[in-house]
Formats: sequence, structure tokens, C-alpha cells
Amino acid sequence: MFSISLITGTELADRLIKQAQRMKRALAHRLESFDMRTENSVESSTEYDAEVAETTARLATATALIPTLPEGSDLKEDQITEKLEMELKLRKLTKAGNKLGSEAILMRELEMNLLERQIVGLDAFIGAVTTKKGELPLGA
Repeated sequence: MFSISLITGTELADRLIKQAQRMKRALAHRLESFDMRTENSVESSTEYDAEVAETTARLATATALIPTLPEGSDLKEDQITEKLEMELKLRKLTKAGNKLGSEAILMRELEMNLLERQIVGLDAFIGAVTTKKGELPLGA
């Protein structure tokens, strides 16, 4: 898997291990950041879904109620205003929902999976270099 046979001295092995450990720490930090963002997105997504459902219900109520109210009444005007406000709110929510939706969460999960695989690969590399270092003659 790795061209470990190219390591001819402990100094090179130490440098490789140190560099791989730095890379692993950076990846672990990115993974933690993605994990926190995904967790927040899932919570926000639930709140978003509830707000969309409430807005849609209010819009449906106003839409159904308007034709039954007498022309020129304050209640009819209020319902027309409510309907317009809910339509605008629903448009804004739909726009914002793209960032909170399932696709965004799944893409972050994919990124997290890729980061985890890179960390596993670095662990394997560090292990192989460490083994090779142990096989080198002293002072090499």
C-alpha cells in the first residue's frame, strides 16, 4: 500500500510520522467542525419543517376563509393581508430551506465520511512507518 521500503533512516521516518500526525490533527479538527454543523443543521431543519407546516396551514386557512367573508369587511382585509404575509414568509422559508434541507445535511455527512477515511489512512501510514522505523538498524 505504501512505499515504505523507500525509508532508509530513522530521521526520515520521524519526519514522516510527524507530518502525518499534523495532517491527522487538521483532519480531526475539520471533522469535529462538520459534526457540529451537521448537528446544528438537523436541529434547525426540524424547526424549519415545523415553521413551514405552520405557515402553510395559516396560508390555507386564510385562502379558504377569504371567499366566505363579506366584501369590504375589516376581517376580510385582515385575512387578505395574512394571506399575503404567509405567501411571502413561505417564499423566504423555501429559499432558506435549501441550506437546511436533506441534501445539505447529506452532503456534509459525505464530507465527514471522507474525512474519517482519510484519518484511517493516516493511521495506517503512521503504523507502517513506525514498523519500518523499528526494523531499521540503529543509527540509520
